[in-house]
Amino acid sequence: MTTTAPRAMGAAEEIVEIDVVVSDRVEDIDEALAVIHDGFVEAGYTEPQPSGRRMHPAYLNPGTMFIIARMDGRAVGTCALICDGPFGLPSDRAFAEENDALRQTVPLLREGGSLAVRSDARRHTRRIMMRLTAAISRMAAAESPHGDVVIAIAPENRRFYSSVLGAEPITGERPYFGAPAVLLRTTGAEIGAHCSRRETVLQRAMHGLLTERHPSWLSDRRSHLPYPSSWLAALIEEQGVTQRMRAQVGLMAARYPEALHGIISDATPRVVA
Repeated sequence: MTTTAPRAMGAAEEIVEIDVVVSDRVEDIDEALAVIHDGFVEAGYTEPQPSGRRMHPAYLNPGTMFIIARMDGRAVGTCALICDGPFGLPSDRAFAEENDALRQTVPLLREGGSLAVRSDARRHTRRIMMRLTAAISRMAAAESPHGDVVIAIAPENRRFYSSVLGAEPITGERPYFGAPAVLLRTTGAEIGAHCSRRETVLQRAMHGLLTERHPSWLSDRRSHLPYPSSWLAALIEEQGVTQRMRAQVGLMAARYPEALHGIISDATPRVVA
């Protein structure tokens, strides 16, 4: 997570509406990758890239979606709900053993992550984060309410995520991108049950966002179409993703040799001419 801790809302922060879109469309994802890139560079997690985008192999897993928050049509924050798949999860970098244990017991494992807020929108951080968190929670509950969602965060942010999502830690601190991190887990159903208690200001705010029947602030633009090869190829070559993808496929082949053919077949349609 690359955003600062939420702070109290001021009167000025209520003026600009925050619209949120759930998408797998290249035009939306390109904006999201730019926000993630800038946030990760600012936090010292990665080096600047010529494209101004950050690409991770796990973003190519089928079913992965990005959530983009916009103010006046401009992307100001983003996060991703990443489905487990042929390229694993980003948190496997530090928490592979814990994720592997969950993979054996849950119907679907996903990761909520790649959260970033633009530096010039930080005075709206709390509202942006609440909208992003509510959107990702709604999608998790709608598509697999009992599938586990893991979140790798800095230890100092654990209280916020426990308060908002009812997420509980399943590890102690580990180094992750050069800084301490802990791994939390929850499910879409557990988030809803936690917020329905309405015992705190955050729970009440989240409950309202989660229970709106037709939220005007949220739209689903997913197309379920593959990414254009020209756009994708440039990014994965620029950032060395091709090499990491080869290594990941090799690892998956060693762990699950009988499934390799199916894994490759599932992943291949994400890239077209």
